[in-house]
Amino acid sequence: MHPLDDPETYRILDPGGMAQLVVRFPEMAEEIWQTAMRLRLPPADDATAIVVLGMGGSGVGGDLLQALLGPTFPVPVVVVKDRRIPAFVGPQTLLFACSHSGDTEETLEAYAAAKEAGAPAVVITSGGALAALAGQRGDPVVHLPAGLPPRAAVPYLFLPMVSALRRLTHMGELSGEWAEARGVLRGLVDELGPTARAEGNPAKRLAARLVGHLPAIYASSPGLAAVAYRWKCQFNENSKTLALWNTFPELNHNETVGWEDQAVARQIAVVLLREPEEDPAVARRVMATRDVAFAAAASVDEVRARGASRLARLLSLVLFGDFVSVYLALFRGVDPTPVAPIDEIKRRLAAS
Repeated sequence: MHPLDDPETYRILDPGGMAQLVVRFPEMAEEIWQTAMRLRLPPADDATAIVVLGMGGSGVGGDLLQALLGPTFPVPVVVVKDRRIPAFVGPQTLLFACSHSGDTEETLEAYAAAKEAGAPAVVITSGGALAALAGQRGDPVVHLPAGLPPRAAVPYLFLPMVSALRRLTHMGELSGEWAEARGVLRGLVDELGPTARAEGNPAKRLAARLVGHLPAIYASSPGLAAVAYRWKCQFNENSKTLALWNTFPELNHNETVGWEDQAVARQIAVVLLREPEEDPAVARRVMATRDVAFAAAASVDEVRARGASRLARLLSLVLFGDFVSVYLALFRGVDPTPVAPIDEIKRRLAAS
């Protein structure tokens, strides 16, 4: 039996149940979409900018929101991963403060500064100091289940913002996009989940090709940059390995030259994240780069987004990458859940 088809592999190497948290991705998404629809929202009809606060796994939702809305939204979406906020933040800035624990120091400080500047806010958290501050300020709170690793809670952290903006800006089409995304995600769990046998499971097969190599995740366009970054972070935290990420066409203006070091190139496994239908110019650029730069790579794989809507395509690639990162951890014989270096750095900072 293939090791990733054997339930004993998960029992021994995944005691925290990260694989099952990934399986629950569509369930989490449906649950929080329904919850967010009942949320009382602040008035924000005159907002001139959307700002999302969040660090690490709690900040990924902001990256995805920016990717989702950037091509069509009439105001900018800015993601802040710092304790400082941009100078433009004020009463016409709609703020989303995201911290799964509710105790992320950078987000707490940035939230306090934004409220001092007069920004209306929605808080997304499982509790902690952030929930308490929101209660004092009278800001609406999306209450999340506690105890999850933030990186496994991305549906909870991302979709409330999509739902809120759909209602605040009368973007009804986002509701239709979610209906499609829900079906796409459920289908992917059937295709990629632990019970889907390895010979017909693209995520398990890709993870096998990455073993012993440095993954390089390249998005075919800037619109998929947030997903490429998510894959990189999931390899870092779940698989416990370094990873690279970048986007076309920017990588053709710098990183491509680094591939001339063929001794290094042979250690790198490339994963290209692509849209189901691309502009022919984009496709030509990707193929030319494969031929010129990636010829010495250990492997080159492509993963195509699923679905017609932008929301479905983004979420499908996120879910695919989450499965790959867990499977790579299991191939490497490591527990995907603990993040010991992060915990140790936090401990030292708290003690200083």
